[in-house]
Amino acid sequence: MPNQRQIARFFTIGALLLALPFCAPADDEKALREMVEKAARLAEEHDIGGLMDLTTEDFHAQPGQIDRLGARRVLFMAFRYYGELKVLHPEPRIALDPREGGPAVSFPFLMVKRNQAFPELKKFYEDPGGWLREAGKTADLYRFHLKVEKREGGWRVKQAALEKWTGMGFRE
Repeated sequence: MPNQRQIARFFTIGALLLALPFCAPADDEKALREMVEKAARLAEEHDIGGLMDLTTEDFHAQPGQIDRLGARRVLFMAFRYYGELKVLHPEPRIALDPREGGPAVSFPFLMVKRNQAFPELKKFYEDPGGWLREAGKTADLYRFHLKVEKREGGWRVKQAALEKWTGMGFRE
């Protein structure tokens, strides 16, 4: 017959196992937000290799069906054009539900020369619509749609689609 310690251990383990499915999505969302922050930091450092480490081997980007080598070239040209830069963005929107085409992350962003200031954007981090309206007043805006996969070592970007803000909305 089990003693009280064994019964308590059984219920503790059972509660943890039941809680796992509820914890995992929050952990995945946090990991994906951290991946976006890391990517922004790597872009500011012009670390092309670090950015490519965040992608899968079969990564491709739109527009133009750009593969990994092409993406490296595009990043090199962008970094050369902007010089020292900042990457600004609001909180990413994350969809983990496979019924929606698989896990995805999307967010608007802008790249600006490092010395350019946008202090008002900080208050719109959790309001992407407000962030777009404010940033669109003074900068060229873009939006990323990323399809991601969870692999050994964490989340990786499998596909990236870039859209440019037209003033009325985004256009691929």
